[in-house]
Amino acid sequence: MFFCKEIWKKAQEIQKFNDCPHLLSRGGYELVEKKLMDKKRKTREHQAEFTKNLTVSVDPLSPISRHLKWKMARTKRYGQMTSTAAQQIPNKIVSNYLGI
Repeated sequence: MFFCKEIWKKAQEIQKFNDCPHLLSRGGYELVEKKLMDKKRKTREHQAEFTKNLTVSVDPLSPISRHLKWKMARTKRYGQMTSTAAQQIPNKIVSNYLGI
């Protein structure tokens, strides 16, 4: 029991320095990726139905990017990020990607 308590205390000390906490449940990133892929699939099916283009619905879906999964794991239900540090990181990624 003493050994477990030491590990628990050490984990608490490490957690104090985490300025970008995530909101993942037991499903983790796999569940986030599944939800995003389902949303992407529904959007593509709706687009194919709307344009009557069958090739759009047949093409395989591209994988979800890591930064998008990271951002979704730290976004609250109403769109706020878990912390200001968590908000700054996606902004840096977008600005580096766009070359701003």
